[in-house]
Amino acid sequence: MSKDIATRVTTGVQALALPGQREGWQAQHRGSLLTDAQTYDALADAIQADLKARRLDGDLPWGLSAAARARKRVKPLRDAAKAMRQAAKAINGTVAAYEETQPEVVLKRREDKALRKAQRKQQLGAAAHNSAQATLQRLAPADSDDGQAGAPKLLGDYFGKQQRGA
Repeated sequence: MSKDIATRVTTGVQALALPGQREGWQAQHRGSLLTDAQTYDALADAIQADLKARRLDGDLPWGLSAAARARKRVKPLRDAAKAMRQAAKAINGTVAAYEETQPEVVLKRREDKALRKAQRKQQLGAAAHNSAQATLQRLAPADSDDGQAGAPKLLGDYFGKQQRGA
């Protein structure tokens, strides 16, 4: 791999742009990051074992102080290994995000979205039309004296036909 950062970036972008090279680039970089993480973990294990074996005057019995001191000294290496594993996961996310921004994928997603929107609009229009028809039918004046079920009535309809002043 070239040491020039501009060359590496340009090569990476070109590899992402070509579907055939994308998987190779992903596997190469992910593999190197995971290898580095394993190397850091192995180095941390070796240093921790060495530091545990070194006892200092004034340490607690059973090696508790040496173990705590060893863990504290290898924490930066463990953190670096963890960061390398996270970077390997980020490589997968980067490739997936790049694939989703391909013009064909974006065009298909937009067409699907427009189709779903048109279907929802049509369903809402049909529901509104059915609701309006039901409302008009309920509010329409009844043809007979008794009226239909659900037809609006006046308050006087509930008390029968009475004449005023009689």
